[in-house]
Amino acid sequence: MSTVHRWIYFVLIVFGLSLSACAQKSPAMEKVQPSRLEPIEGSDFKRVILTEKAAERLDIQTVLVLDQKIARQRTVGGRVVDSLEAGSAKPGTIRVLASLNESERIMVDWNQPVRVLPLEDDDEEDFDDDAPGMTAELDEGLADDDSEDDDATYLVVATGEHPMVPGQSVLVAFTLSGSDTPRSVVPYAAVLYGVHGETWVYTNPEPLVFIREPIVIDYIEGDLAVLSEGPEAGTAIVTVGAAELFGTETGVSK
Repeated sequence: MSTVHRWIYFVLIVFGLSLSACAQKSPAMEKVQPSRLEPIEGSDFKRVILTEKAAERLDIQTVLVLDQKIARQRTVGGRVVDSLEAGSAKPGTIRVLASLNESERIMVDWNQPVRVLPLEDDDEEDFDDDAPGMTAELDEGLADDDSEDDDATYLVVATGEHPMVPGQSVLVAFTLSGSDTPRSVVPYAAVLYGVHGETWVYTNPEPLVFIREPIVIDYIEGDLAVLSEGPEAGTAIVTVGAAELFGTETGVSK
């Protein structure tokens, strides 16, 4: 074999090895996108689809929307007005004046017990649901119209083992209407806010798929958001990683 042929043969071998190496490296060098977006027909929102590794990296966590009763209360300040005579129809009782305005009175469920907690040294701490309070009822014998104070609501309180004296400060807890009605609730941590006050949550209809859904919050109770509009009970929603999903969908960092 001549020298020229040897060089040609050598070059072909090197070239073939190079092509083989490139072919083997191409799949490994191909970058896998951690997420992709799919349009949703009839909606401005997009479906966010993550890879398993992306979901793990974001530490995506979900819970189910619940239907539950929320015991909602209004706690106001008050004071003991006077002690009722022992010979009255309600012996061992006192009359309490609670500062409850007209709009608040409308919200109260008067079929539910009213609780009164005596205060010492005008200590106006938050009302403790576990504190031993006293039950009270609206004083039908002294209508609010008889008072010059628009915020006056008079209650008859059974003192029991909690004797109190006129002028003593108290806290009064009223149960609000609707507390016995199951409501859709989500963790407040799941709620996203838009720049114009819009509110959403991300649902998780199937593994690694996330869809933004508008909600309307009626009120916040502790760490729960009580909804008037939103996903049905049993729907999986995102509690950790929602802001990152929003950024992925819109390109806007939260």
